[in-house]
Amino acid sequence: MVFNLDPLGIELDFERRKYKLGDTIEATVTLIPTGNTEVRGATLSLIGQLRRTNVTPGRALDFGDAQRYTGLAIDVPDALSSQTVSTEVFHITRIVPGKSLRKDEESRYDVALRLDPKLWNQQGLATEAKGIQRDANRGLSIEQWWLEARADVVMGPDAIARSEIQVAVSPTNLAES
Repeated sequence: MVFNLDPLGIELDFERRKYKLGDTIEATVTLIPTGNTEVRGATLSLIGQLRRTNVTPGRALDFGDAQRYTGLAIDVPDALSSQTVSTEVFHITRIVPGKSLRKDEESRYDVALRLDPKLWNQQGLATEAKGIQRDANRGLSIEQWWLEARADVVMGPDAIARSEIQVAVSPTNLAES
């Protein structure tokens, strides 16, 4: 059985501007088959890269008389910091269920993705942001946003189009919503 290594092209187009909660992202997703192609489904997702920081306050180390007699200067950090970076899907919209596509017949879909503040609470991010809002030793930042159009292709690799997007949402805004 022969697999087509590039059965489907995908294009993603939307207005390049800064979005905020309550706005609607109007996007156009175009599926471009290179031959007869079967698609199980296609989606448009809003994805964010989050950085969580946890700072553990340092402790003074007591070396007693040993430090005085040896003359060693030991540099002890004031605090220990750990960071984790994760990629999380904030919203996903199904564009099309299964469909057969023919060569040279583009399929264009207009998608409206609303940045509804209530959807963010489902991810638990607002609760987390509210919990660390007054904690100087913990932090949460949203580093990067992108839209991702993905088509699940039968007997071929998934077609993916990804584009950065600006979303003016901070964890503090989420905690207040």
